[in-house]
Amino acid sequence: MKKLDLNGRWMFKGVDRYKKLPRIYRHALRWMKATVPGTVHTDLLSHKVIPDPFHGMNEHRVEWVESLAWVYRREFYVPEGFLSEERISLVADGLDTFAAIRMNGKLVAKTENMFIAHRFDVKKHLRRGKNRIEIMFDSPAIRSRILERQYGPLQVSHEHSRVYVRKAQYSFGWDWGPKLTTSGIWRNIYLEGDSGGRISNPFVKLRSINKKSAVVDVSVEVEKYTTALYTLRVFVGGGNNGVEKIVPATSPVTKVRIRIPEPDVWWPNGYGNQPMYTALLSLVLDGHEVSQIEVPFALRRVRLAQEADSEGRSFVFEVNGRRIFCKGADWIPADSFIPRISDDAYEFLLRSARDAHMNMIRVWGGGFYEQDQFYKLCDRMGLMVWQDFMFACGEYPRHPEFLRQVRAEARSVICRLRNHPSIVAWCGNNECEWLFCTENPDKNPDAMSGSVMYRSLLPQACRKLDGTRPYWRSTPFGSGFPNSETNGNHHQWHVWSHWKDYAEYEKDSGRFVTEFGFQSPANRRTLEDVTTAADRYPQSPVMEHHNKQTEGTERLLRFQSAHYTLPGDFDDFIYKGQLVQADALKTAVEHWRRRKFKTAGSLFWQLNDCWPVSSWSVIDSGLRPKAAYYAARRFFSPLLVSFKRVNAGVECWITNDRLSPFKGVVNLSLQSFGGRVSWTTSLPVHIPPNRSRKIVRVPGIVYKNLNPRNTYLVGGIVRGGITESENRFFFSEPKHWEKRSGTIRTKVVRSGKGGYAVTLWSGIFCKGVRLEIDGEDVWFDDNYFDLDPGVKKRIVFESALQLRDVRKRFCVRWI
Repeated sequence: MKKLDLNGRWMFKGVDRYKKLPRIYRHALRWMKATVPGTVHTDLLSHKVIPDPFHGMNEHRVEWVESLAWVYRREFYVPEGFLSEERISLVADGLDTFAAIRMNGKLVAKTENMFIAHRFDVKKHLRRGKNRIEIMFDSPAIRSRILERQYGPLQVSHEHSRVYVRKAQYSFGWDWGPKLTTSGIWRNIYLEGDSGGRISNPFVKLRSINKKSAVVDVSVEVEKYTTALYTLRVFVGGGNNGVEKIVPATSPVTKVRIRIPEPDVWWPNGYGNQPMYTALLSLVLDGHEVSQIEVPFALRRVRLAQEADSEGRSFVFEVNGRRIFCKGADWIPADSFIPRISDDAYEFLLRSARDAHMNMIRVWGGGFYEQDQFYKLCDRMGLMVWQDFMFACGEYPRHPEFLRQVRAEARSVICRLRNHPSIVAWCGNNECEWLFCTENPDKNPDAMSGSVMYRSLLPQACRKLDGTRPYWRSTPFGSGFPNSETNGNHHQWHVWSHWKDYAEYEKDSGRFVTEFGFQSPANRRTLEDVTTAADRYPQSPVMEHHNKQTEGTERLLRFQSAHYTLPGDFDDFIYKGQLVQADALKTAVEHWRRRKFKTAGSLFWQLNDCWPVSSWSVIDSGLRPKAAYYAARRFFSPLLVSFKRVNAGVECWITNDRLSPFKGVVNLSLQSFGGRVSWTTSLPVHIPPNRSRKIVRVPGIVYKNLNPRNTYLVGGIVRGGITESENRFFFSEPKHWEKRSGTIRTKVVRSGKGGYAVTLWSGIFCKGVRLEIDGEDVWFDDNYFDLDPGVKKRIVFESALQLRDVRKRFCVRWI
């Protein structure tokens, strides 16, 4: 196989085919340089034809871009030897979206799906030496409206015509993202030459496994260009062994059964290691290899257990026979302009999830099927992936041409992703059935336009092409109403979106919660990149523009006022807003973890952002963690102590996610914010593996006469003199706490090469202690933590600054 890369420098220009372009933007109709992979917006931005869409309210100033067609072209040279290949294909891994491809002036093909790779035979269109490729991208915004007029409107949230286009739905605008409807060559594009034959779509399917051996079926699609005899050579390596087999390649799909001795199994994060194997497949003709594919895979089994119990029906993922409480977050695209998402950004975000003890990431159905790097990292880090198909929040068309596109998309996506052990579930869509049944309470989900895709087309494709992981119709979904708390999976949006405060989380008994969340502002430095000094107050037009939820800012202020004193300035608004979000997620997750396995999963909305915004993310678009991220590292800890208020007192619970029992001591004490202890106890505890258990109830009589504005309950789990988890329970809201006089003392010293450590101590209780180095992004190993009076806490961080500058710029803030 030979490859001719077509990435890199192209030319592009706008084409005003719909006569929508304002005269002031006529200069966009001239040829300009472009970068592939890329988008029209990033190419225009590089030429300063448009302002930064993220800055201020510039989003409105670039709306005209989506109304034009855009043509991309480049010249390239084909050596004579390349033309000697029997077949030459143009491979475009991603074209966004309505594309007409011409090679040397001849139409090669038209495409209508952003999500899949396209392959076309172009040998007859090529010539030795200089060639030209040209791709015309029609306006997806206008084409979607044309299709809507042709087939009729549907019940859809957000931009209603978007559902007619197989394109990332969030690019039409969402309640956390801007409306930046892109076009362009967004993934790699190249020519591929083959002779003799070609293999594609490899699949390694686990048939059985025990301690002694695993049996896998290795299959691959075979294209033969002659009638000669072909063989397929398969080598499987990994662990301590390598196995090879050679078989005749006689059918379009050739299969080989291989036994792997002494198999190493793949486990989710926190439950074991993530060993990977590799299958090397070679198509051989007359003793010569004509095509080769290498595919990583792993050995693991996954099952979705749904069994009747006292509350309805369970919803528990089992991996290798082990029940897993799924801890994690929902994932949205990490930029409005996908080609800008770097491998480093993927590494940072997913490593941050892993380090916060997450074991599941849900790829949300309004974005795109993620880049290969995303899934490779999840494989390596043990992050299970709940993979939505790309349908979200609305009815979808059901005419034959649309269903034909979806069948092709399902085949492409399943074949591309099925070897990744991290993917443990396919899901038909995001919230389509739930919203439909909410709007039409007299109808069932099958009455929804497009429902045939989720109840028939997609599950059939998953069974035929995969069959190693469960398919679930929608999120949320279950029997009866599609967002039940008694069965299936559940989204909790009465809290926050329906103006309910986060104490209401403790009333929710969902069996597996795949969405819930609380907003907070992005970090100050992230917001400073897209605002002016005059914009930096909570209710400025720019700040409200950078919160896409209806009445989003009003909610931020309402919930801050419920728990903290009203913000005094912009930084106070950010700081307290982030603390409220952290407190809210903590309340929810600790509640559902106490219910383990009545509730068997807690995935909050959302891990990341696509632009600088007040949203539900815990890491903002500048890759700066918020307070809630650090809270997640604590409330997702494998060993957790938590508190639950009941009528007769406060219960203390321990949740143990580890696969070994925990034996240790729980220390509890009631104390004042000044450190005076009024009651204390120590209890030996034994918690079985993978269980949650109530340890003790602190009776109300113990704290009845204490001042609730100056008293709190603190608990810690101790083993071998080491505190493995600690938590606190407060008897009043922070806004009502008595004022405390005192400060935090800090001592910053060097700790290893390029590293620093700070030790903090205070004579008073300090909540939400935030550490910063003024003017510099620093990753602290803990932040936004509570500091008990008289207790020293040591935090490690790195900085390129000299010690004297670190000490000078070190900032501490607390409630």
